[in-house]
Amino acid sequence: MIPEIGHILLVIALVLSFVGGLGAFALKRELPVLKISFILNLLLIGSFFALIYSFVIDDFSVAYVAQNSNTNLPIYYKFAATWGAHEGSLILWILSMNIWLLTFIFFDNSKNTNFSNYVFGVCCLVIFSFLLFTIFTSNPFERILPIPPINGADLNPSLQDFAFTVHPPLLYFGYSGLLIPFAISISAMLSGQPNKDWASSSRPWTLLACSFLTIGIGLGSWWAYYELGWGGWWFWDPVENAAFVPWLLAVALVHSLLVTENRNIFINWSLLLSIFAFAASLLGTFLVRSGILTSVHAFALDPERGLFILGIFSFFVLGGLVIFAFKNSTNNVASFYSLNSKEFGLLLNNLLLVVLAVSILFGTLYPLIYEAFTDGKQISVGAPYFEFIIFPFAILLGLLQGIALYISWGSTKSFSFIGKLIVEAISISLLTLVLLFILFDELISASFFAIFIFAWILAGSLMINFSFKSFANYLDFVNRRIGVMLSHIGMALLVLGIGVVSSYSSEKELIIKPGEKVEFLNKDIELLAIKDVQGPNFISKTAEIKVSDDKRVFNIQSEKRTYFPSGQVTTEAGIDTGLFRDFYVSMGDNFKEDSWSFRLQSKPFIRWIWLGALLITLGTFISSINLIRKQ
Repeated sequence: MIPEIGHILLVIALVLSFVGGLGAFALKRELPVLKISFILNLLLIGSFFALIYSFVIDDFSVAYVAQNSNTNLPIYYKFAATWGAHEGSLILWILSMNIWLLTFIFFDNSKNTNFSNYVFGVCCLVIFSFLLFTIFTSNPFERILPIPPINGADLNPSLQDFAFTVHPPLLYFGYSGLLIPFAISISAMLSGQPNKDWASSSRPWTLLACSFLTIGIGLGSWWAYYELGWGGWWFWDPVENAAFVPWLLAVALVHSLLVTENRNIFINWSLLLSIFAFAASLLGTFLVRSGILTSVHAFALDPERGLFILGIFSFFVLGGLVIFAFKNSTNNVASFYSLNSKEFGLLLNNLLLVVLAVSILFGTLYPLIYEAFTDGKQISVGAPYFEFIIFPFAILLGLLQGIALYISWGSTKSFSFIGKLIVEAISISLLTLVLLFILFDELISASFFAIFIFAWILAGSLMINFSFKSFANYLDFVNRRIGVMLSHIGMALLVLGIGVVSSYSSEKELIIKPGEKVEFLNKDIELLAIKDVQGPNFISKTAEIKVSDDKRVFNIQSEKRTYFPSGQVTTEAGIDTGLFRDFYVSMGDNFKEDSWSFRLQSKPFIRWIWLGALLITLGTFISSINLIRKQ
């Protein structure tokens, strides 16, 4: 009965979202949008909890539960399995969109009734379209009758992990958050909302969506590092790219809105970026759910479902572009700026971000295009292409970021800060090189570019060059710009982490028996034993490994797990974490006479990548909250 209630709640939400969307555009008066959105939220939460309940009680008469859970699955993962596949993830996606809408309405102070109605209406129509797709093609409450005597097919073993519990919801929340700036831009064009007002309204929500996208992508990178057993933090997987592209466009939109709000220019640029950022999130949804991509993240479903989402994508994106063509504001207030102004710097920054996003998207989609035009011939675009593309963009964006807080609106009167900034960047670079030499007894030239860009951004972010009347005056400045500074410092640390781990990583593959020793990076590696371990829904071969050197001795466990009933095998890496270096051990195959293969890896500064992502998240979150409070 509970699944039927969940289904009925979805149907009621479908009707309410349609009526709300239609009413918002048809009625030229103030609507009780907060009340409607709140009721819609209750309906979606009720439906979502009905699905969670079905997982918790092992209701295998529900097809989605039978396909993604098992009686032996720990209760923690039964909860997370709710969004472990296509149908449940859609419910979470729709719920996330409505939470964004409800929050926006609660904080909206616009006195333009049409503008508020249109924002509500656009969001309701998007929610309606996804509910329509869910109910008619991806119903998570579909029954299996008669009920088969099964214990469930089990959740994908790679997803039975803590990070998976939080990574998808955060990423979905970031994706769906781009609905708000999209709806605001459409509403601004339809209602004639003044440019400064709609840009000011949109920027905090774009920042907040960026915040969730950043932490979602960062957690996904961390999960791939320790769960998949290969020791990398980014693989240029097509679905990783599908999350990265919206992030790049959202960052570009944040900076464009800043100019529109302060200088009343880049209006069309901001409107288009609002549309394309949301379009990229919808495209990511299509790629994940269409079955045309092969990825550890993809749901690999039938193409018909993907075509439905492609229809949603086409309707809203093309519709937005048509509205832009006929209704966009072109009444810019006269505003002049030179090539040495903040406006031009932000324009250049945005162009670089957009071209980079398009280049990554092209590399992701090119194999599909090639296959379509060559009668099924296949080609792959791997990491070398993406790394070649991103390198010059990263350098140029880093150089711009280092001077971003120094240049002025309209025209920068003096560039005396450049000399000081170079001196400070070189000083920080030299100190970093000394630290690396102390830690690793060598310097690798391949890391020098990344180290300088790190130092350049860090020096610019800390604003060391400014002359303040007092330390209290400096602290007041930092308090007002803390969000921007944290985000930029986070980017600096992320660049440093990528540069060092890419240049200084080491690895060794070996075959070893219990009791044998090998040497790796001046460390003695001894395989103590291979143990059989019984888990709640798996059996494991667990390797006990002793690592010792002149400074310390520690043990690491690495596993090969076999899950039942699926029989799938996963590798659980053993990692000794540190601020400056991770020691990483992944277990391979079993050979004769109890010999096992292992891969040993040293990953210097890899934690700095996720520390940087965390600071970016924190900085954008603080900035967005401060802006929302001011509205």
